[in-house]
Amino acid sequence: MKTSQHLGKRLQQERLRFHLSQEALAEALGVSPRSISRWERGQSIPRGYIRLKLSRFFGLQPEDLFVELDERLSPSSFYNMPGPPSPCFTGREQVLELLHGRLGLEWGTKPYLAYALQGLGGIGKTQIALMYVQRYSAEYQTVLWINSENSESIFASIESLARLLQLPEANQADHQSIVDGLRRWLAVHDRWLLVCDNLTDPKQLQDYLPPVRRGSILITTHNQTLGPFAQGLNLAPLGKDEGTLFLLRRTKLLPLEATDEHKQQFALCRPDEYAAAWEVVSLLGGLPLALDQAGAYIEETGCSLAEYVQRYKQQRALLLGRRGLSGGEHPESVATTFLLASQQVEREQQAALDLLRVCAFLHAEAIPEELFRVGAIHLGPSLEPLARDALQFDLAIATLRRFSLVQRQPETQSLSIHRLVQEVLKASMNAQEQISWMRRIILVLTSLFPGVISDTWKQCERLLSHVLAVANEFPDGIEDQALAEILQKAADYYRERYQYRQADEWYQRALHIWEQYGEAGYPGMAHVYNGLALLNYDQGQYQQAEICYQQALDAGQRGLGETHYEVVRALMGQALLYQTVGKYAEAEPLYLHTIGLLEQSQAEPARLAYLYSNLADLYLLLGKYERSESLALEARQIWAQAFGEMHTLVTYPLLTLAELYTEQGKYRQAEPLYQQVLTIRDQLLGPADPYVAEALVGLADLYLLQGKYNQADSLYQRALHIQELVRGPTHPSLTRCLNGLARLYAQQEKKEQAERLYRRALMLQEKRLGLDHPETAQILYDLALLQQRQGFLVEARAFAERALQIRKACLGVTHPKTKAAHMLYSRLLI
Repeated sequence: MKTSQHLGKRLQQERLRFHLSQEALAEALGVSPRSISRWERGQSIPRGYIRLKLSRFFGLQPEDLFVELDERLSPSSFYNMPGPPSPCFTGREQVLELLHGRLGLEWGTKPYLAYALQGLGGIGKTQIALMYVQRYSAEYQTVLWINSENSESIFASIESLARLLQLPEANQADHQSIVDGLRRWLAVHDRWLLVCDNLTDPKQLQDYLPPVRRGSILITTHNQTLGPFAQGLNLAPLGKDEGTLFLLRRTKLLPLEATDEHKQQFALCRPDEYAAAWEVVSLLGGLPLALDQAGAYIEETGCSLAEYVQRYKQQRALLLGRRGLSGGEHPESVATTFLLASQQVEREQQAALDLLRVCAFLHAEAIPEELFRVGAIHLGPSLEPLARDALQFDLAIATLRRFSLVQRQPETQSLSIHRLVQEVLKASMNAQEQISWMRRIILVLTSLFPGVISDTWKQCERLLSHVLAVANEFPDGIEDQALAEILQKAADYYRERYQYRQADEWYQRALHIWEQYGEAGYPGMAHVYNGLALLNYDQGQYQQAEICYQQALDAGQRGLGETHYEVVRALMGQALLYQTVGKYAEAEPLYLHTIGLLEQSQAEPARLAYLYSNLADLYLLLGKYERSESLALEARQIWAQAFGEMHTLVTYPLLTLAELYTEQGKYRQAEPLYQQVLTIRDQLLGPADPYVAEALVGLADLYLLQGKYNQADSLYQRALHIQELVRGPTHPSLTRCLNGLARLYAQQEKKEQAERLYRRALMLQEKRLGLDHPETAQILYDLALLQQRQGFLVEARAFAERALQIRKACLGVTHPKTKAAHMLYSRLLI
């Protein structure tokens, strides 16, 4: 107690010499103020590592500050240690502190507790154990080290310990006597730390340990299943910051004692080299062994970090297999380490190795288990039983987890694998084996990747990264029908999610494959051309869309027949395109012709509903309200029966009905329909989807008609933000929103703002849809009203006349909108 009190007074003196409060010193050391207070009152003493930090902070040698404490605590005895940690050891502070908290418990007679560092070979388990011993050894009377890789190495270590501890049994020939001697020593001594390095199977060690714990046991192992024998910590690779600092130290671009602050200065002074180091860490997935191996190569060859990046990208298999001349504490290369583990897996269970090979070609994270449970029928004879028996799947995973070759996330039912394990496994296969595995994987992905509608997007997203990984790995020049199918499915998804550049790229890749199949490729070509047509349509590129629809028709009619779905899709797309660009007279007969084809082929009602819904929209534009309402109601009923009320397809006829009732002045009927559409689309598509914006504009138009200006303004602004964000500031879909907002401002007498929005809308409309489009006429009509209010009658008359001529040509003289334009123009002539 006197020693603790004297130490407390000494610490208080040093703190006051620096004019620090207890709180300030605690913050500097990363401890709690309560700890400082207890030290200074003599109620406790700092742990070993904290004593080092205190000494450095006060600028003193540890023996000067803690001389009396060191006399009381005799130094640890070290036996058969493999050596100090690497001088480049970096980071892992949280792990070391966690270990200290778990292993630095009160000593006493209680059931022993082991703590395990678990992880992939090369993750740095042994190095952390060595650093822990170096940092906290003063807290133990004795530190013992056992090489626990197998029974032979365990017993060899025990024999060595028996001699070093001078056990009476050390020279006996009976192995069991030597083991019993060590057990007795551990049972009667306390404050010992036993490090069991590279433990493969906990059963191999349990027979050598005493039944009660008077010390601590630290295990390093690649086995993730230790049962009740030990608590475990699964180690992750180094983060990019820690990994970069380690690599800069290892390559001697920074000194061994460099800190994060030195690293930041390096990044400022030598940004290109720092960026290259960052990329190396990323490429190697933060695996300490791989980073050490890369550092050894750079040190030995004198190449730069940037040059190493280029060499790795070109010859990664060779570099992963080259340990270099300074193998140090881990003489095996990354490639050898992982190949040895995979060979052990193969000896235990072929299915486990084949499962690992499948994972090698997928994205390293979030590999869905259903690929194996549902799609294993495509993956070969050893994996096929996994689809029928969940137990077999679990056993295969258990084998891989014993070597930490995969991680399993039960909450997401997915697996993960380190990218360097993937690289080593792929490099161990010849080109023919790689292609064979990729073909199987593509078949699985194609069977699981759903058709692209909003209700399946989550499943698409779950599989997409794996589709990309395999497709990008597939060698050029080798065509595969399943590959083309999965490429076009991924392209469909990208198109639906407004990722137009990626969609075009993948459609083109799929098209290139289908073209190699000649006539057999016509169905695929028709699908891709239809997808490209929709892609162009969505971007407002209507001429190119029409060309693609015609190409889809040509391919479909040559290889599929008039009633095939891809032919019908092309005809329906053409009709919608005509409707969009204002060619109403051409759109209606094409819709009717396509409906006839589907009825002739006895197509399922859900497909007919697409045509009914689109034709209902056209009849609304043409003022044929009864026909529009009848078709919209029928489409809604068909889709609701097929998919349920909460489905995106149901929202299309609902929106048509809402707009129809708005035009007829049936506001009470229209508003709940708009709200229903918004609820479904917001929930299924997300709040920032353009189809949500479409419904927002419709509801805003209704509120404007009802004089609810604040509510209309808010909805227009939100819709405009969504459209600009997703489709850009020049897309024709903006014109209706801009025009509605301009009408709102005109009614609020904000004339300058209104005119600016009208003219922006008119410019977009004329650029994308031409001078003679019905929606162009609507903007001209509204502009005429604004100019009339401002007294600019000549300009108003010109706008009204243009609007009238367009509506006569497109809608006919009896359409309500044509009559409204005629009435306005007549008033302006007076």
